[in-house]
Amino acid sequence: MPPVLQPYWKDPVLDMATKVWTTKKEEWIDDSPRLEDTAMLKRYAEVDSTIDEVNFRQDMMTKWKNEESGVTLKVRELPGRTRVLFLGTEEQWSQIPWDFWARIFQAIDHPIGYTLLYADPRPRVDPTSKDRELKAQDINGGFSYICHQEVVVIYRFEEATRVLLHELLHTACFDKEKSVEDLEAHTEAWTEVFLCALLSKGSSTKFNTLWRKQVAWMTEQANSLSIERNVNGPHDYAWRYMTGKMALLIAMGFLRGYKTSASVPTISLRFTTPEWDEEMVR
Repeated sequence: MPPVLQPYWKDPVLDMATKVWTTKKEEWIDDSPRLEDTAMLKRYAEVDSTIDEVNFRQDMMTKWKNEESGVTLKVRELPGRTRVLFLGTEEQWSQIPWDFWARIFQAIDHPIGYTLLYADPRPRVDPTSKDRELKAQDINGGFSYICHQEVVVIYRFEEATRVLLHELLHTACFDKEKSVEDLEAHTEAWTEVFLCALLSKGSSTKFNTLWRKQVAWMTEQANSLSIERNVNGPHDYAWRYMTGKMALLIAMGFLRGYKTSASVPTISLRFTTPEWDEEMVR
């Protein structure tokens, strides 16, 4: 018997998703790069960021300038919503769920001047050395500025869609009054709930199926981090996105009725189950 979703939190998110998917589909328009586009990419590749000290952004800029690894610049615009500047390969470009991205922008319903995607291919993987604390370079994939709608920066191709929604919530002033650790835990928790609702297209049955898979994924991840790396509180960087996020979802009742025992071990540090990726293109 599948778990029963609690109506006090199920109805609003599923109603939101239903409304988004029943509105008219918005179409992307391809465009040629402009001088201001390349200036924008350069500007944000040079911005100091505590969560991208490795500077994945500059690595992708260098590959593009040197014509390495098949990296090219592509531009696509969702009129009235955003202008996407993409640095990556043709294969990566073809794998972006553009229709689903359009629905995400419709759901957020405020324009973002630029969405910059420096599509670095490196995945999130737990380092083999257990002596090194997990850092932003192992976990993060983008940044934005709270309540500012000029730009969203994504610098990792893996989970670019989830990162997009997470950052869009930041631009919408979501939970802006919280401390950094609590802000990120709350934003990520809601990102995954909203993402699951959008993937389900408002179907309670579909949501149940997808959420059950995500609960299994986050449970294994949280257990592994707690046991193997002693990630148990806000002082641990990974806490806010993984163990803290899950604790928050439990406290808010989002996991009630779902099995939260460890399943298949993983060294991946991606936040959501890979099974969700397949749903984004359906």
